[in-house]
Amino acid sequence: MPRYLYLLRHAESTERVDSQHDKERELTQRGIREALLIGAYLHKEKTSFDTVLCSVAERAKATAELIADAMKFDPEKIVLEEALYEASTRTFFQFVSQIDDKNNAILCIGHNPAISYLAESFTKAEIGDMPPAGLAIIRFNVPSWTEVSQGNGVLQNYIFPDMLVSE
Repeated sequence: MPRYLYLLRHAESTERVDSQHDKERELTQRGIREALLIGAYLHKEKTSFDTVLCSVAERAKATAELIADAMKFDPEKIVLEEALYEASTRTFFQFVSQIDDKNNAILCIGHNPAISYLAESFTKAEIGDMPPAGLAIIRFNVPSWTEVSQGNGVLQNYIFPDMLVSE
């Protein structure tokens, strides 16, 4: 049975102000629209996730909540992970390899540059710098998440909000 990893960069967020911690940055109005567009796309495609793994940053949490709302996805299935906030590609690899095998479809919401590097590393596809709310859908033909490794994923689709505006 194939396994699907949806790697999403959080939607557009505000710039950091002097007294604000980076984790507290919120989505802009554009970011809210981006998250809703991606959520609506996933809903239209009849996508479902076993769970959503999300960085603890406010902008990532808000992205997850908006997508869940647009998809009519149970927000109780959103799991906040401190390790995804400033995760390196190596941390992400380790994280993915530890996903419970009862899960076949996972949405992982994180930050650049790690999320873009990870998508390229898993698939060997040229993705570049994912824009805010950019989504890479990767299929792995492996029996266990422990077997996911560099280059053994297939990029099923790569979308971002500007692609969906005209739909």
